[in-house]
Parts: sequence; structure tokens; C-alpha cells
Amino acid sequence: MEEKLVYTPEGEYCPVRATLSILGQKWVPHIVYELGGGKRRFNDLATRIGGCNARTLRDRLEELEELGIVRREIVHTMPPWVEYELTPRGRELSNAFRPLESWGVRYLSAGSPA
Repeated sequence: MEEKLVYTPEGEYCPVRATLSILGQKWVPHIVYELGGGKRRFNDLATRIGGCNARTLRDRLEELEELGIVRREIVHTMPPWVEYELTPRGRELSNAFRPLESWGVRYLSAGSPA
């Protein structure tokens, strides 16, 4: 993470800035949200997210794995495949989306007044 994204202008570490620097990356919230539903294979995840090219998805998954948010597991079958799932830390982050979901249902659902 870039230091300027996680520290205040006064040089103090800010956990909100740090979290937003992760979630502010394109596709990361979508990835965390989709993996909140359980394990996904790469192509299934790509289909569910929609619009994210394979290289970007791979890069985001690697970054999330380095941060301990996502776990990558190689399933040794013929042919082998890779599954991704949230770690306990990732599930906690995914659960943080629930208030956003409630807000969206309340204020952004089809037919709700502006």
C-alpha cells in the first residue's frame, strides 16, 4: 500500500484510509462480495464479477492473498484447478458490507423514493 494513502497529512496512520485504499481498487469489493458466498473457481468468479479481465482479476486475487484476505487452493484432480475463498480476515471484511447492503436496500432498491 502506498504510504500516502494510509497516513493523514500530519503523518498519523489511519485505519479507515488503509481499508479504503484496499477497497478503493477496482474490482476488489466485487471479489470480496462474491467470495462471501463461498469458494469459487477462477472462471466462476470471473463470470460472477463480469467485466474484469483475467489479468486484472489474477492481480487483485494475488494482492488480496498477500494481505491475508483470500486463500488460494490448488485442487489436485485431473485436470487440476484453483479455488479461492475468504480467510477469516476476509470473511470479517465481507461481513462489514452488510450495513452497506441494508443501506442499498433501503435507499437504492428499484422503486424506492429518491
